[in-house]
Amino acid sequence: MLTGRRMRCESVMKYDLVTVGHIVLDDIRRDAQFRKGQIGGPCVYSCLSARSLNARAGVISKVGRDFGIRRMSWLREHGVSIASLEVVTSPTTCFRINYRNESRTMRVSSVCDPLAKDDFVSFPKTRAIHIGPVLGEVPVSIAHDLTTTDSIVALDPQGYVRQLARNGTVQRRKWRNMRLLRAIDVLKVSDDELSAIHPRAIGPNKIAKLGSNVVLWTRGARGMVLWSRNEGTFEVPTYPVHARNPTGAGDALLGAFLVTWARTSDLLWSASVGMSVASILVERSRPLSFGGRKQVEKRAAAILQRAKRM
Repeated sequence: MLTGRRMRCESVMKYDLVTVGHIVLDDIRRDAQFRKGQIGGPCVYSCLSARSLNARAGVISKVGRDFGIRRMSWLREHGVSIASLEVVTSPTTCFRINYRNESRTMRVSSVCDPLAKDDFVSFPKTRAIHIGPVLGEVPVSIAHDLTTTDSIVALDPQGYVRQLARNGTVQRRKWRNMRLLRAIDVLKVSDDELSAIHPRAIGPNKIAKLGSNVVLWTRGARGMVLWSRNEGTFEVPTYPVHARNPTGAGDALLGAFLVTWARTSDLLWSASVGMSVASILVERSRPLSFGGRKQVEKRAAAILQRAKRM
């Protein structure tokens, strides 16, 4: 357990959201378009989503020297605190993502050092924590220790349900750690991740088997199933847009949800805000564009009107 000096929280609330996991560089090919070295990963999308709501956001992550000063400056300019971002000798984790029709293939060309307990020597006080590993770089023991803080703790398990083939292709693997899942406040899962974690939990009436208090089951164009141990199950629709690039949509959704829930305690409104931010991200041809707070809330209000109990 991270105790004493290693889990010392500052007396003043410093952040609305802290994200934990690797910042990555994505080489993204979609149709005739190709973007190389785009900043990505759950840490980035979640933090920028929070910033679109005027929240204070920071990352605990590691990158290589190849990440460069320019990208560091870009994160600072966009209001993301990188005080706990460590530069190491190994290269930054890099994904090569190829979208073709409705499918996606991913390969990994480099992997950065994993996070360790020493990276949490002075953990800042924050309203919410988003644990978002991309390739298991956040040890489960550390993830579990983070659940002992006073923050709302959310898990995106994508990095735990992935494994690499010899050629670097990302493959799905089975993973389930009920001790961690029961300790998590919010679990965000896609269809594929749900199948890898608990195939018997597929279905709105079976999500309780996952163990977490709140589950955000994202289903792409079909919207999201929101389940809460206290409030029941809801169907939250998407906002109708022409999706250009779905990369990071789920991470953006979770970041906006966490910030809003920590502020308002309104579960359904928070889910609507998350769906709104995700809709803005996927329709933009310019990467990492999240819109402003007024636009987010206008779309969220329209989504909330169409949400219904299941």
